Amino acid sequence: MGIVFFIIFIIILYSKTQPDNRHADFFRLLIFGCVALGIISTILGPVGILAIIGIILYLIINAQKNKESKEREKQYGWDPKRWDKEKGNSRTTSRPTQARAQAKTQAGTQPQQSYVDTVKYDPLPKAIKKRKKIIRDFNEKYHLCLTDEQIQNITNSSYMSEIWNREVQSMNQKYNVIYEWFPGRTQWLRVYMYVFHVQEITSDIRQQESIAMYAFEEVFRFADKLSSMSTAEKIERINSQFFTSFDDATFMIAYRFLESKGLKHQLNGPELIKDEDEMDELLKKYRTGSASAQS
Repeated sequence: MGIVFFIIFIIILYSKTQPDNRHADFFRLLIFGCVALGIISTILGPVGILAIIGIILYLIINAQKNKESKEREKQYGWDPKRWDKEKGNSRTTSRPTQARAQAKTQAGTQPQQSYVDTVKYDPLPKAIKKRKKIIRDFNEKYHLCLTDEQIQNITNSSYMSEIWNREVQSMNQKYNVIYEWFPGRTQWLRVYMYVFHVQEITSDIRQQESIAMYAFEEVFRFADKLSSMSTAEKIERINSQFFTSFDDATFMIAYRFLESKGLKHQLNGPELIKDEDEMDELLKKYRTGSASAQS
């Protein structure tokens, strides 16, 4: 009975296809697949066919994911999505109770970081225009470089995501300096939006965290190559290389964020060089000689 369906499908497909396209390899492959499925259906039945289709779809999707992962590794040297899956990624956006539970299990393995949330969570206006104005005004005042499309995306997300809603609330406050805005569990997000002039904003906060993690990791991998420079010199080179606005405060926030994910980097500066003149050398010899005589 199952093969009858595939025969009807082949007839319809053949009649609807242009004569020139019937000789194409794809068309032949499709016909062959229909015939093969028809034969299998007579042996295994509908359930067997569904199982085979499911296996084929799984293999195709898995192959596509592996291809994308290899492309990211080839282009950037690492794949944050695969790292997240294999190594685990404790969310900095966790609720306080979850964070305390993680702190107990991770005690002694990772440096703990305290968060002081300075946001006053006043309800946002319901009108989309008013929310958009909050983001746009904050963007212009503190030079976040958010595009109109990204502002619209954050506005829309504030209706769906509690975290994005609170981010907009944080933008609806007055700050003496931008550094008052950074503290909180999403300081990685605020620093990302502030220092990167070219950004990628998504409504999915977990995906956003991976985007920030990748961006910071790329920056610090570059910084690791500048071991002979001081931190200030590294930041200057980074800003020139990546078109960013890092300073010492934002640089260290990004560093601690990566550290909380198990991504370690070196902050060592150049070794100190001692310039000793001849008098220092003579004093050293005199002290050594005196100590030997007394003994």
